[in-house]
Amino acid sequence: MSKADLHLHTSRSDGVLSPYQVVNLASKRKLAAIALTDHDTVEGIPEALRAGEEFGIRVVPGIEINTSADNGELHILGYYIDHTNAVFTSSLKELKRARMRRILNIIEKLNRLGLDITREQVLSRAGKADTIGRPHIARVLLDRGFVSSVKEAFERYIGHGRPAYVERYKLMPREAIALIESSGGVPVLAHPGVLSSVSYIDLCIEEGIQGIEAFHSKHDPGQADAFVEIARRNNLIVTGGSDCHGELKFDGDLLMGRFTVDIKAVDSLKEIADNNKEALKPVKVR
Repeated sequence: MSKADLHLHTSRSDGVLSPYQVVNLASKRKLAAIALTDHDTVEGIPEALRAGEEFGIRVVPGIEINTSADNGELHILGYYIDHTNAVFTSSLKELKRARMRRILNIIEKLNRLGLDITREQVLSRAGKADTIGRPHIARVLLDRGFVSSVKEAFERYIGHGRPAYVERYKLMPREAIALIESSGGVPVLAHPGVLSSVSYIDLCIEEGIQGIEAFHSKHDPGQADAFVEIARRNNLIVTGGSDCHGELKFDGDLLMGRFTVDIKAVDSLKEIADNNKEALKPVKVR
């Protein structure tokens, strides 16, 4: 048990499994540590931390913040955030409100296209999720028989450039990095292999990321090696994770535990976060 999956989602954002179920499954898969990285919310962290104590799994409090890039989205992971920080949680509430406005606009566009779904159906499908996202809409479209898969929902209707797509709230990468730093967390660039331009990697390095997610379910081995080298040249920590949302992939199995890093990466993240938090403390005047 020396492996860590540092990119997992729960039903508190757009995942399927509850935080407790995620930790339980991680234990069964013999993982030493996991990071809970729900989109724009920290509501699942307390439950996951309690489950971590029960199952003997190190749970890293984390988040994935969605930001805007020129041709789509760019995501920033935050590790060892202070999920109780008032400034941090207040900012997340505004992101939540912006997400809901976007969801309502997407539903309106779908209705105009003749796809009759409602706000209530999406909220019901989201269940206990604290943040509502496009995957919840995709699952309603699937439930209603308008598409044959979640993937088709994105490709035909709600993906970038599709007829029901709505631009997200314009949070910039530097703002997400600053937000994570405000809670003493470690900002890391998520899945750079899916970015529309490699120039965004340099942009994020300039704006203060402290790590790169080299190992990911959408990265091939060559990409992973390239990102490890970029991290080495820029003195950044290398992270990795499956980005498991609890849905079946890879011949009917879950992604969890298939893309990992050594537990030493968790120790390094904790050390950096401790230093970040120490730097946030006010200087005592004698």
